[in-house]
Amino acid sequence: MSRYPLRIAASVVGGLTAIVSGLVGSGLFTTDQSNAVTGVITALVTLLATFGIVISTEHKVTPLADPRNRQGQALTPAETAAEGRTEGPKAEWTSLDY
Repeated sequence: MSRYPLRIAASVVGGLTAIVSGLVGSGLFTTDQSNAVTGVITALVTLLATFGIVISTEHKVTPLADPRNRQGQALTPAETAAEGRTEGPKAEWTSLDY
């Protein structure tokens, strides 16, 4: 998976739009056909780019329900209020091995 799905999507849209414009210039497509094809191309590539963004970023987000690092260790607070901490932040995270 690429790190830059939007760059790839823009390149694909640009390339396919240039091909459609060339077909209009050569007389194989009318202007209305060109507009319809360009709209379909743009919609499909935008949809694929959206999925590319989700797939490429989903593994970089720490879940809130059961946070764990890459080694599978739970990200738990180092101290809690029950252990005698009376001021400052209530917890500090211990395992941040990204």
